[in-house]
Amino acid sequence: MNKTLLYLLYFCAYSTVLLLIGKSSLRDGNTVGQFFLGGRHLSLWRCMATFSGTWVSAASILSLTGSVYESGYNVMLYSVFPWFIGAFFLVGISDRLYDNEILTIPELFYKRFGSKGLQVAYAAVFIAVYIFYLVIQIKGFGVVASTLFDIPYGISILLVYLFILYTTFGGYRSVTRSDVFNLILLAISIAVLFVTITSRAGGVLEIHRSAAGISGFAHPGTPYPTEPGGLLRPFGEGLFTPLMNLSMFCGWGLGLAANPQYTIRMLSAQNKKTARRTVLCSLGFLALVYFSLIQIGLGMRVLIPTLSTVSKTDEIITWLINNQLYSAWSGFFLFSIIGACVSTANSQLLLIASSFAYDIAPAVSRRNLSRESILRLSRLGIFAGGTLSMLLAIDPPDSVISYGGDIWGVVAATLFPAMYGTLLFKKVNRTGVWASLLSGLASILLFYPLYYAGLLRFHPSMPCVAISTAALAAGSLYARGKGAGDEIPAEHRA
Repeated sequence: MNKTLLYLLYFCAYSTVLLLIGKSSLRDGNTVGQFFLGGRHLSLWRCMATFSGTWVSAASILSLTGSVYESGYNVMLYSVFPWFIGAFFLVGISDRLYDNEILTIPELFYKRFGSKGLQVAYAAVFIAVYIFYLVIQIKGFGVVASTLFDIPYGISILLVYLFILYTTFGGYRSVTRSDVFNLILLAISIAVLFVTITSRAGGVLEIHRSAAGISGFAHPGTPYPTEPGGLLRPFGEGLFTPLMNLSMFCGWGLGLAANPQYTIRMLSAQNKKTARRTVLCSLGFLALVYFSLIQIGLGMRVLIPTLSTVSKTDEIITWLINNQLYSAWSGFFLFSIIGACVSTANSQLLLIASSFAYDIAPAVSRRNLSRESILRLSRLGIFAGGTLSMLLAIDPPDSVISYGGDIWGVVAATLFPAMYGTLLFKKVNRTGVWASLLSGLASILLFYPLYYAGLLRFHPSMPCVAISTAALAAGSLYARGKGAGDEIPAEHRA
């Protein structure tokens, strides 16, 4: 069958399923709790599917696999290991987090300290973070859609804009239903691609034997040539030096450990046991996904050691699947990448909506907002957040895996010490959290420009998290010494 016609058939089938999911969910989120958290009664399977579906994004499939093609195992200590370690931090706070009757993470600070100011401030931070992070998903969709239909990138990102808006308007149940569908597509496509690539390359062991002998530039845009054996080494050059990998744990690792897009999945579970198992079961599934993706990246480099027509990391896998490694399954795999982008994007849009409509709007409004008003504002937030992200995605970053680590570093510096301190230590108080948030933002403004100017040999999230943590402790001690910040209003206790 003609390739373009096959891709159009896949597109029609995928679009139809998403339209049915969106339409069936539009009336389900008729309360605020259902719209933002699905009523907090999701089963383990649904929680695991939406947790994993939100996790595996364009950064994982496009940028990670492309980086493995370029540099081999170097990328694992930079990204995959921090992600998994950060997830185990989530297990440690699972029970205490679930015990709080909250719909959003900013609400935790209002419930704990009675501070509307903290709730609004954190909501504003999250809105900014997710607008910028959504660029990754929109870019991923745009790259794949451009490959599929040979259309300009600027036009292709309009498609994802419509997809994510529609699947998010139905609220949390619409998001989780699309996550289940997209995750099934992804699991099937990765399994088929893994078998295809490894069989062509002679098996996993033969891939490693062959990879050890590869040298030279992966493509014209690669800054460093591959040395013999370099693909199998844990460290490399540039982003993958030992110091950079260690410091990036504070960005990717601690950023994931505090990230609301994962903690919200835990809060939506039907009970504490399910919330904890959600993380553990998801990690088991994700371990298989990343093992497969890494072998796919290495196998592609073995089969095609050098590319002359690709110059960007994030475009490697789509170009290879659509050209030199094309098969009848290529379209299925490429649409599963689109599904992964949609699943991550709609969860982040919903967080933008909850931060705006639930955390900020009621706090600044002079009157009590009705349920209908909050839901209307939520959909307005979805529309505005998606539009801003699409405009930013017109000129996207070259490598989303480094860009994503930078964004998650902001989450780590502003939220990780404050949230974990609030949940785990009774002596943490409102003054300490304010000090942590403000010092985290200030250190970001100081260290990030130095990093982008090439003046730091480590990731800036490391000093930012250290400063934010020290400020949390110092601020809490100062307030307790003054006899302030110790008492929590009874109506705000978790």
